Amino acid sequence: MFKHYIKIALRNLRSQSFYSSINVIGLAVGLAGCIMILLYIGHEFRYDQYHTDSDRIYRVIIEENVRGVTEKNAVTTTPLAETLEREFPEIELAGRIAPEIYAAGTNLVRIEGEDLNRYEEGFIYADPSFAEIFQFPTVRGDLPSALSEPNSIILTASKADQLFKNREALGQPLILNNDIETPYTVTAVIEDLPSNTHLRFDYLISMEGLGESKIPNWGFGNYVTYVKLKKEAKPRALETKLPAIIAKYKGLDATEADRQAGITSRHMLQPIEGVHLYSSDIQGYWTHGDIQYVWLFGAIAGFILIIASINFMNLSTARSANRSKEIGLRKVFGSFRKQLITQFLIESILVSCFALVIALVLVWQLTPFFNELTGQVIEIPWQNPELYLFLAGTALLVGLLAGAYPSVFLSSFRPIFVLKGKLSMGSKSASIRSILVVFQFATSILLIICSIVVWRQMDYIQNKKLGFEKNQILIIEDSYTLGGQTEAFKEELKALPIIEDVSMSDFLPVDGYRGNWSGAWPTAKDPDLFGVNIAKWYVDYDYINTLGIEVIEGRSFSTAFSTDENAILLNRKAAELLEFEDPIGKQVSSFTYLDPETGELLYDTYTVIGIVDDFHYESLKREVGGLSLVLGNSTGSTLAKISTGNMEQAIKSTSEVWSSFVPNQPFRYSFMDDRFAQMYTFEQRAGNVFTVFTILAIFIACLGLFALAAYMAEQRLQEVSIRKVLGASVKDVTILLTKSFVKLILFSVFVAAPLGWTLMNDWLQSFVYRTTITWDVFVIAGWMALAIAILTISYQAIKVAFVNPAATLRSE
Repeated sequence: MFKHYIKIALRNLRSQSFYSSINVIGLAVGLAGCIMILLYIGHEFRYDQYHTDSDRIYRVIIEENVRGVTEKNAVTTTPLAETLEREFPEIELAGRIAPEIYAAGTNLVRIEGEDLNRYEEGFIYADPSFAEIFQFPTVRGDLPSALSEPNSIILTASKADQLFKNREALGQPLILNNDIETPYTVTAVIEDLPSNTHLRFDYLISMEGLGESKIPNWGFGNYVTYVKLKKEAKPRALETKLPAIIAKYKGLDATEADRQAGITSRHMLQPIEGVHLYSSDIQGYWTHGDIQYVWLFGAIAGFILIIASINFMNLSTARSANRSKEIGLRKVFGSFRKQLITQFLIESILVSCFALVIALVLVWQLTPFFNELTGQVIEIPWQNPELYLFLAGTALLVGLLAGAYPSVFLSSFRPIFVLKGKLSMGSKSASIRSILVVFQFATSILLIICSIVVWRQMDYIQNKKLGFEKNQILIIEDSYTLGGQTEAFKEELKALPIIEDVSMSDFLPVDGYRGNWSGAWPTAKDPDLFGVNIAKWYVDYDYINTLGIEVIEGRSFSTAFSTDENAILLNRKAAELLEFEDPIGKQVSSFTYLDPETGELLYDTYTVIGIVDDFHYESLKREVGGLSLVLGNSTGSTLAKISTGNMEQAIKSTSEVWSSFVPNQPFRYSFMDDRFAQMYTFEQRAGNVFTVFTILAIFIACLGLFALAAYMAEQRLQEVSIRKVLGASVKDVTILLTKSFVKLILFSVFVAAPLGWTLMNDWLQSFVYRTTITWDVFVIAGWMALAIAILTISYQAIKVAFVNPAATLRSE
């Protein structure tokens, strides 16, 4: 019997090849899109699960409330890890990393005996216990002891191969930043980190031997702390014990002073497996994903699959009359309704299986493009048996869902009415088809609205007035390699006709550069009660002019004033936080560095000489914070403001000057506007994914609409012929055949608009500075959907309108 069902199903699919092809192609494209998104979601949820005992590893985060403003931070204080491991038997290991301090992050690297450096990223300092906590798979060396000695370094396998090529890396010295006096010894080589981990490094440098990392100062925070709990430990129970221990070591006086100043904080344990997706509101190092986008893409996958299934349902019910006599005869000859339902479901499952095969081919071919689109490294796990079970289950489920209603509908025909010709041409399902078409296009319009809002927000970010010049700014990296030649280098650059201004600093208002935060307070007041945390940047005399930052009160730094070495510029927000009504001439104290012997935080006192306008030195997702600028020896990067648009000439000229000073150092450069755009790479990629799958959803919906219009036009061919005989024009016929669909599309706009506004308004709340959703967004989305639908339908309508009525009526 089952073989008979298959035979009939294949015969019916072959006899209706046009509509069967539409069903197969629509489902194939929908399944391909759905599988890609599910692979992406699976990749996101598997972050950091590859670590041994990943379920017992946690990152310590701090939630701090400062006078009513709550923030979370993954950067913790120096002695926290050691204190936790000593005080709590539930903790098996605790360790820290420092991705930025001690010149970590980026370095110039060369092998001993070579002259030319190579620029490398991905350096972090780490405690010896850090490698033990994560148990990175080791290629060579002993991981537990690899970081136990000062100046030891662990490399990933790919970096070891790049640096040493065919030579053995273990035990070899590496020279960082031309410091030949203190080379680093390679003590272990680990496997490359997979793409789905929140950790980002290729070089692990031992924190042993660094004096500041041992100072028990609870006010100095530059570390990320990880703990590995014992098997029986309860993380939530451990969290409740943390406040007492922190207060014990921080000191009751300091804790009480924080309370009086309106500052409260608590330490929490964040599961390592949740760091990637649940850190959008946590400040720290490295860019993370966002669980909201995962659920959003999951919803898109569901919508695409539903739209594809709706195509099948619509076409099956619309073509009901074509199979009515077959159903009537089969019932007369004894077929039960259950048998008919089984027959139609088998046809649906066959279509789903054919579509799945095509979908897998599409996924296989398009995966590289999808990886480029998302910035991830997603692979199809062909070797995993669970994949095939999943695919088989998907084909069965889609086939059942898509074929459930048509099979019930078709099997319900009563033979007496069918054989007497009293069954209308699918009219009983017209209202259902209308609802499904509305759902399809409402979903498509919703996705169009979301895409428009995402791209408008990205455009808003790129074009918003930031308070500094990001265009025409060339950034020359690694300026510290100039040594004592920095001033001479600046003067040589200034002498170039194409260069307008030059400045040097490690602190730039884009990602990838230093961001020093420091406690500051009005010198005349108690720091415990009036202290605030503001950014403290070290700049030179030309910084303000080069970046075009506006001084709104007082003046900028000037070589004409010898006292400016103890001067400070505040932004408007910092002056507000310090409660200065008339800030010029006021004294500000600010922590500067640690005493290497006592661990005491030392501070300097400055005189306020000017107030700069608030400029966006961090992501637009955050409100502009307090910022102070002081003069200092900060030579990490050179900023060259180009006076003309000839960037190629600017690069050539500055490169020649660079080579004349440091011929053995690579010339590295970037443009500030490009670095600024990189701050929003994740959002831009999300927008690209949104756009691609919006187009995909519209294509599938239009594919079904095209086939449905073709069938409806075919069914009304006799009516059209009679109308033409009675004088109807091609225009009249075209309007007749399209107006019902146009009404459905217009109704879809009214369904999608409020939902789109709600969803995107919620999404925009993640940006402190954001665009507004205006009425034209919905008009554009509606017109786009309507235009696409009319183009899809009009072909079939016009085709029917030009048919010779005589030939049609003669054949009837």
